Amino acid sequence: MDFPKKLFSLFICIMAIYIIYQDITQESPHSRIELEKHSDMISPTMFHVVPVKVEPNDTVLSIVEQINPNIQNELNVKRILNDFKLSNPNADPFSLTTGKIYYFPKYSKTLLYDR
Repeated sequence: MDFPKKLFSLFICIMAIYIIYQDITQESPHSRIELEKHSDMISPTMFHVVPVKVEPNDTVLSIVEQINPNIQNELNVKRILNDFKLSNPNADPFSLTTGKIYYFPKYSKTLLYDR
């Protein structure tokens, strides 16, 4: 009677160790889903910034298009806005102040495709 109890206890311990090991080594599906939801918000600082004085009727997109004429068809609006926010943390990209200098992202072909 003592042997089955010890065997059962050993089995429970081995299962507990296995479950803990699996939990530690595997990626959480919840963290992956959260990362995918916010992947457009993640923006590495792999771009150059150009200081530009804003003129009347300028927008973030119009200035970025002027700065990056060779890659206009490949620009992603979400990425541009996120990169602008990274470069100008206290600025609202939807209401720029005329005459103020902001930092705008300047992309190269290689930086554009790194993501």
